[in-house]
Amino acid sequence: MSGFLTKSKFVQSLDCPTRLYYAINDEYPSTKDDNDFLQALAKGGIQVGELAKLYYPGGRDIVTLNYEESIQQTNEELEKKSAIIYEAAISHEQCFIRVDILIKEDDRIDLIEVKSKSWSPDTNFFTVRNPSIRSKWQKYLYDIAFQYWVVKQEFPESEIVPYLMLIDKSVEASIDGLHQYFNVVEDKGRFSVEVKPDTKPENLGNQILKAIPVAEEVQKILGGEGREPQSELEAKGFDAWIEGLSNLLANKEKYPVEIGEKCKNCEFRVPIKSIKEGEKSGFEECWVESLGWTQKDFEAPHIFELWNERGIQKKYLDKGVYKMEEMIPGMLPAAPDTIYEQVEWDNDQRKTVQIMKQTGNHDQSEAVLGGLFAEMDTWKYPLHFIDFEAILSAIPFHKGLKPYDYIPFQFSCHTLYEDGRVEHKADWIEEKPGKLPSIDFVRELMKCLGEDDGTVFRYHTFENTVLSKMKSLIEDHKPEDESDLKAFIDTLTTGGVREMVDQYKLTKLYYYSTLMGGSISIKDVLPAVLNESPVLKEIYSNPYSGLFIKDKILYQVDEASGLAMSPYKLLNPVGYGIPGYEEGEKYVAETIAEGGSAMMAWSRIQFDDVDDEKRAAILQSLYEYCELDTLAMVMIHQHWSWLKKQ
Repeated sequence: MSGFLTKSKFVQSLDCPTRLYYAINDEYPSTKDDNDFLQALAKGGIQVGELAKLYYPGGRDIVTLNYEESIQQTNEELEKKSAIIYEAAISHEQCFIRVDILIKEDDRIDLIEVKSKSWSPDTNFFTVRNPSIRSKWQKYLYDIAFQYWVVKQEFPESEIVPYLMLIDKSVEASIDGLHQYFNVVEDKGRFSVEVKPDTKPENLGNQILKAIPVAEEVQKILGGEGREPQSELEAKGFDAWIEGLSNLLANKEKYPVEIGEKCKNCEFRVPIKSIKEGEKSGFEECWVESLGWTQKDFEAPHIFELWNERGIQKKYLDKGVYKMEEMIPGMLPAAPDTIYEQVEWDNDQRKTVQIMKQTGNHDQSEAVLGGLFAEMDTWKYPLHFIDFEAILSAIPFHKGLKPYDYIPFQFSCHTLYEDGRVEHKADWIEEKPGKLPSIDFVRELMKCLGEDDGTVFRYHTFENTVLSKMKSLIEDHKPEDESDLKAFIDTLTTGGVREMVDQYKLTKLYYYSTLMGGSISIKDVLPAVLNESPVLKEIYSNPYSGLFIKDKILYQVDEASGLAMSPYKLLNPVGYGIPGYEEGEKYVAETIAEGGSAMMAWSRIQFDDVDDEKRAAILQSLYEYCELDTLAMVMIHQHWSWLKKQ
């Protein structure tokens, strides 16, 4: 289908038509597909399409992937007076679409595009001033507008009515185990959804998907009023836009490169170290064509890597500024001569620290402000470092929950004592499938932290958000220990007597290493401090053992770069040590190394078809991943303590 303009390719080209060329050429690797699928799988997005079909029963599913057969089967149904079609295949010239759900009744055709995007009754697709489509809704509404256009070209005499079918966040699930009707099946790395046999709409309780009419939005888009045009093709009008994109694909031509802020998150901006033999970087190719850059230019710190910077197009790119070194001296966010004399950095000062150090205008040593040490003097031992894992599923697992409600299913806690001793104090996970873990999660956390009044640490705002959500859930469920659980939550959350200390915020205000680049993610801060710290090298060159990670040397140097590796890359693959793993018959040889993978893994073991051996393998990997998250916080603290002593 590389020669056809499909709805996915149309959406892909919304910000940049040049991407179409890279999308149809295998030599240009992309970061997008795997990441998007992982999130969809983790949050239940791929099951939503099957759920939507059940709300429109009795339709014909066009399952064939063959172009001619799919068109023929669709046309057979459209010849009938009434029809419901799933994945209806419709073609017009060089355009080809698969409509999620198509309903025909006489001369009326309803097009229903199903998305796992959340919606609530107060949602407005338009901006308030100079009404246009809100940016966060553009890819969904332009998708259905493209489908409308194709169907209208083929059936000009029919009334075409477009809908987005979205997750209604205002509706509670009225049954337990709604997810069990939609089993995710893996076959040689490919995933699909199997619906439990004989499932009917009445089995599913309250309808959590809502079909939203979007005819007004579609007409605005077709009339060229949906947004400011992003290319000369779009500016010519919708018909000419589609024709231009179709011609690019048919002729395998590249649209003239127009670099801009859109390039920052381009899926073809693949790290050079990930480019394999025979592959090319689409991002680099664009910048070479536009600016004549050499490899030396790409090695210089890019303006896109500047921490927490917004409005890059107008502030820098429109002025011909593409690299951090080009900001010196006249465009620095803050004065560079006093940035190490502050108690703490504001955002502009922190950006200036990054620019000066990454461009070599200041020495390459790590920067730490004295305000950090003053904060450290206020902390009370023992110090507790906690991390949560939670799922926000489109399809609620439990009665009474709404779509995308938080379900915390795991926490880890490392404790650091005043004498320097580190203890992996707890790593709790709800192992029993089908059980709502939320209240037991809070109970177990209270047991873990309730033995003393030591300072508690989190990394960023997630733990605070989860606990606040759990307080509302506890009020709804009213367990016998409701008052104790709520009082415990109040001590830890914002304004509490034991309010958690945010290590992310401490890093932002007081600490910088050039090895972090423009990131404050713990996944980037951890390897940075490992490389900066002689004390961490000494400690973790010896085997570490906690509750689940056993005899693991966490300080290991990558031979190619000469730098310490991220410990997350050293985690055991899922299934390691279980019979059958070595032959690759039962387990995917990948680690759980980020939150989306953890969500996906725990979601998977909520289904009845997972055997005990595979369940044990997944649980072991989840325990190890969460343990490393809190150990990473300990490592950062240990390095800061060493700096304080210096």
